Amino acid sequence: MLSAKELNYIKDFLSWELLMAKKCNEYANQEVDPNFKGVFHNAGQTHQQNYRSLLSYLQQQSSQGGMVQ
Repeated sequence: MLSAKELNYIKDFLSWELLMAKKCNEYANQEVDPNFKGVFHNAGQTHQQNYRSLLSYLQQQSSQGGMVQ
């Protein structure tokens, strides 16, 4: 079961991961050097996957009744 404090941490992490995914994608779109474009694209994909993993974890906890109201 997650405490309210832990839930708030996870919500913060979700916000940070989403922000970083957006920023990396924005930087990749602005970059002209293909090497840097690839680095930003890969970083954006990593942050997007982290976001999905956290969201999936929250959904799993919710379905199992492991979350604080």
